[in-house]
Amino acid sequence: MVTYTMTQATKQTADVMNEARYTNQPVMITDHGKPAAVVISPSLLAHYQALEDAADLAVIEDMKAAGGQQWVPNDEAQRLMDQIEAEVDGADTAR
Repeated sequence: MVTYTMTQATKQTADVMNEARYTNQPVMITDHGKPAAVVISPSLLAHYQALEDAADLAVIEDMKAAGGQQWVPNDEAQRLMDQIEAEVDGADTAR
């Protein structure tokens, strides 16, 4: 993954955008040596959103297959989504 400091990204904004667009790879921007932001292409964003949608549908299908409720109270649905998000964030952090 290509990395730019915040200062470099500010001065070379077009380079950052072109790197993300034409390589279709994330571009990391750091601030004082720590990740601050990531620039991605629209196609990569669409890919990530499709993966997230597929994961959501898989959870729904698992719930249906388990014979559980088809309708989940809002607070329970929020708890489940928070749990899934935490698991995904944990997997991303482990990389």
